[in-house]
Formats: sequence, structure tokens, C-alpha cells
Amino acid sequence: MKSRWRYIKTEKKYADRVLSVEHRHYHFDGAGASMPFTVVNIKNWVITVPVADSGKLVLVRQFRVGTDSVTYEFPGGAVDDGEVTADAALRELAEETGYSSLSAKSLGIMHPNPAFMTNTCHCFLAENCVNGGSMNHDLFEETEPVEFTREEVLKMVQTGEITHSITIAAIGLWLVDQG
Repeated sequence: MKSRWRYIKTEKKYADRVLSVEHRHYHFDGAGASMPFTVVNIKNWVITVPVADSGKLVLVRQFRVGTDSVTYEFPGGAVDDGEVTADAALRELAEETGYSSLSAKSLGIMHPNPAFMTNTCHCFLAENCVNGGSMNHDLFEETEPVEFTREEVLKMVQTGEITHSITIAAIGLWLVDQG
């Protein structure tokens, strides 16, 4: 299928500390035409499904500028350059919740939106998480960790209380892992 798509060139359009935007020009033999496609380059992400030593799932409440709303999400964020993804998952867990775990098990990867985004999100399970109480937020970050039962989390997805798409996908990967 890819052989019907021929790469022509890339034009850089914009860059800041979070992302860069470029136009990738492709010729599609199926249409007999060429056009630029907008592509957003973003660092890879991690998302962590934390299970507290109580057996409950730990989510964070936080304000999100994009939707101008407070969301419920699993802790996650960008992978630093050269950082091992499992280490990033445990770092984000501690920074956003104050919880810690001895290890992070990979649940899989996802591409948040491969139509125009280049990054990969790595999903991890952190079990037996202990609340150390001390969070280390980024400058413009404020989170409130909240524990929920499995049933409560599933109900929150069903009722639209959890709308963060990567968190919903992570719940799916976690459920598959649980069997």
C-alpha cells in the first residue's frame, strides 16, 4: 500500500519547546496528485496505570488549558531525551501523584493520532504503589491524586467523567492485561 505514496519533500513551518510542525509533500498515485500534509512532531510520551497497595487505581485531577476543564487522567508525560521509558513512567508517577512503585511493566504502545502526529505513547502498569506524599510538579502543573476502584473507573468512562483519550486507551490495555 505504501508504494502508492511517494515522498517528495519536507518544509519546516513552526517549532517551540513542545512541538514542531512541518508540511510533508507526498504524491499519491491513487489520486494522481500531490499535496502537503501537516505533521506534528512531539516527544514520545508515557502513561502509567498505577495500582495502589490498597488495590485501587490512582488517577490525577488536573486543569487542562486545551479544553479549559478539569480532567481525570492517569499520570503521564513526555519522555526526556535519552530516558528509558519505564523510568519515565515511574518518574511521572512520582511527580504527579507522590506515589512510588518498584517497577513498571509495559502494557503496550499506542500512536495518539498517526494521521498527523509522529510520537508514540508507552503505557505501563505500576503495581503496589505506595503514597510517599511528596509531589514534584513542573512549573505550570498542579495535580491532585485520587484513588478509585476498578468499578468506579469503568463507570467514570461510561458516564463521560473520564474523557482523556489516552487514559481511556490505557484502561483498555490494562483490562486486556488483567484477562
